[in-house]
Amino acid sequence: MTTPQENHANVNEFLLRLRSEAQLQQAIKPVTTAAGVAAVAEEAGFELSAAALVKDFAQRLLAADDELAVRLFDNCGWDHGEIAWVLKTWEQQEA
Repeated sequence: MTTPQENHANVNEFLLRLRSEAQLQQAIKPVTTAAGVAAVAEEAGFELSAAALVKDFAQRLLAADDELAVRLFDNCGWDHGEIAWVLKTWEQQEA
């Protein structure tokens, strides 16, 4: 199991490669889930679980200033009706 710091470093390395490699960009285009992103990352040689990716994204949101947090949320590329569906289905872990 990796620490949050190790996970963050792995995600950063994956994002850097994603920005610079056309083949990796093509592989990620059809992906629509965290598990799909993790599978592409694994194929590229990264050890990243879907949960690790999502938790790193959440940490980035929490650490960001308000403007960046909103931009990151908006960059998710919501289609018509998707924000309403997401908000209706957000769940909280039972205590």
